[in-house]
Amino acid sequence: MLAAPLAPQNVAQASTASPGKSASVSPALLPSTEQHPILSMVKASPAALDSGDCDELENKRHDLVAAGKDVAACVTYGPTRRVRTDDMQAQAILPVPQWCLDSALDGNWYGFREEACTITGLKVSVRSLPNNAVIGEMSFNEYRFTYGSSTSVTVAQQIQLSMYDGWGQIAGTTVGGTAQCTGACTLVSSDFPIQPVTLSSRPGGEAYLRTTQTAAGTRSTMEGVFKHRFFNPSWNASGGATTELVSEFPTIRCDNSVPGYSVPGCIFPDWAGVYTYRLSGPYAELAEHIRDAQQSGLPGAFPGTGPNTAPLTRLVDPMLQNRNRAKACPTSWPRPEGRSCDEYPMASTQQGAAGRTATGRTFPWCSVSALPTGVTGPSGWSSCMIDEVQNSNGGSDMNVFLYQDQRILDFDKFYINIAP
Repeated sequence: MLAAPLAPQNVAQASTASPGKSASVSPALLPSTEQHPILSMVKASPAALDSGDCDELENKRHDLVAAGKDVAACVTYGPTRRVRTDDMQAQAILPVPQWCLDSALDGNWYGFREEACTITGLKVSVRSLPNNAVIGEMSFNEYRFTYGSSTSVTVAQQIQLSMYDGWGQIAGTTVGGTAQCTGACTLVSSDFPIQPVTLSSRPGGEAYLRTTQTAAGTRSTMEGVFKHRFFNPSWNASGGATTELVSEFPTIRCDNSVPGYSVPGCIFPDWAGVYTYRLSGPYAELAEHIRDAQQSGLPGAFPGTGPNTAPLTRLVDPMLQNRNRAKACPTSWPRPEGRSCDEYPMASTQQGAAGRTATGRTFPWCSVSALPTGVTGPSGWSSCMIDEVQNSNGGSDMNVFLYQDQRILDFDKFYINIAP
C-alpha cells in the first residue's frame, strides 16, 4: 500500500500528562494523523497457546467424560476474515487506523516507528465430550494496536475482539483479561474487564506502559502482553473457561541517547526510520541527487522506489563522519558559486565514502569533473554540487525529523524516500 509521503513535523514536547483512558491522553501520545510513505511489515506470528488448547482437550476427553463432564470449550488461532471495512471503528477505544484495516489479515505485525498493528483470527470451539461433536463455534478477528510518541516515555496498547460468526451453545459467553509488562517498565494502568461476547459487541481492553529508565545516556526495552480468556458457565468440563490466550506486542525501545537531543522517548525498533524529500519541494536539487544516486544502485531506497532497498545505518562518530566527507567532497574540488558538495550515502551513515573501496560516481548535471558518470551498482558513493542553502537546510531538517524525531541511534536502519 503506497500512501501519501511522510511530511516533516515539528518535534513535540515530552508529555507530562498522567496516562488514563484514551479520551484523556495527552495529544503527544496520540497516534499520528500523518500519512506514511508505505506500509512495512515484520514477520511476527501470534504467540502459541498455553496448555489446554483443542489438541490437549482431545487427549483429555475420555478422562473428562469419566469424571461426569460433558461440555468443554477450546480456543485456537486461525485464519482471519475480511469483514466490513468499518468493523472496528464505531466503538473502538481508539479507532484502528485505516492503514491497519487495509493490511493483509495474516497475523503479521505492520507498523512504523511510533505505531503498530496486527489483525489475527481466533476460533472458539464448544464440544460435546461424550460423542466428540462440535456443538458451537465463535469466529473472531482480534485487533491489536499499539502507539506512542518519540517524545513520550509512555506507550499505549489495546486489544479488541470482533465476532463475525457464531452458532450453537455460545449464549452468555464473556471475555476478559489483564495486561502485563516485562523489561525496564512499569504498568501504569490495565483495563480489560469481563464483557459480553456478541455479534454486535466489541469487547477489549487497554493498557499503558512506561519505561523506568529516562536518565541521559540510557537505553532499554520493554514488552507488553494481554492475557485473556473466554468464559461460559455451560462449559463445565473446562471449568467454565477456555485456556488463557497470550496476545503479544512488539518490543518497545526507550532511550535518552540521541546525540544532541536531551528528550527521552520510545519507538518500535523493528521498523526502520523513513525520511522523505520531495522533487518538487524546497530541497528539489538535494532530492534529485539522492534519486539519481539511488536509481544508479546505491543503497537506502525505500522499498518499491529503487533497485537497492538495503537500508542505510546511522553513524554518530564525528571523526568518522569527517572522513566520509573528506573522501566524498574534498576541499580541493571547485565549488560553483552558490553551490556546495553533497554526498550520498550521507557522511552520517555507515555506508559513507570513507569505508568504500569502489570508486565514486556523479551525474552530468552535478558539476563534478573528478568522478565518472554512468557508473552503476551497489558499491561506492555519489557526489554532486547542489544549491548550498538546500544542502545545508535539507541536512538540518533530516537531523531533526529523522535522527531526532524517529530516534535513530548508532547503527539503526533507515530509508530515504524520494517523492514526486
